[in-house]
Amino acid sequence: MEMRERVRPFLYAGEQLVAVCSFELGPGVPAPPASLLAPAQPSQLQRRIEEKLPRPLRRLSRSRLLDPRRSRPAAAADAVDRLPDAVDDLGTRLMHGTNLEGGWQSLAGKFVVALADARGSATGSLLAVTDRSWLALADVSALWQSTPVMRQAWQAPRQAVAALRANPQGVLQRRRMDLEFTDGSWVALLASAPSEAAAFAAEAVRYR
Repeated sequence: MEMRERVRPFLYAGEQLVAVCSFELGPGVPAPPASLLAPAQPSQLQRRIEEKLPRPLRRLSRSRLLDPRRSRPAAAADAVDRLPDAVDDLGTRLMHGTNLEGGWQSLAGKFVVALADARGSATGSLLAVTDRSWLALADVSALWQSTPVMRQAWQAPRQAVAALRANPQGVLQRRRMDLEFTDGSWVALLASAPSEAAAFAAEAVRYR
């Protein structure tokens, strides 16, 4: 019941919530390159520090020179920083198999980019299906906050999702769900509990 209440503020008037599930991305789903992400909004502490910087340094901190989306040197530095993560991701994919099918411009890729853009907790995200759409919410609460603060990270019409398969054959992850899109791309998700994956998938399929 608590999860459903967290989703309701993000529904349109008259929209009916069908099912909701807490999830995280499957192991081995790669992190999107920084060039695809919107710049992070500075925290209050960062803003206070920026205000005390000399004007030239303040301009530099906001310039394209530090933005990997718009600067080749910054993009190269970002690629070097991401190299250890890429090695870890390779090991995880070898252990768990493929967890993302489709490029970053596919529907599955855009789903992963949207979640990363929300900059929420790695766990505690919610996937919901309504009579009109699918949506994903990210928990963006600060570490010291005990109550989750949800932000809508992604939304798509129901027609964009071809299937949601719980506990797919050939994998060992008992709480895994494969979210399949109509362009042929898909992404692996992990429900918080094995029973939650099966129940959520059954509700979503039953409503279709």
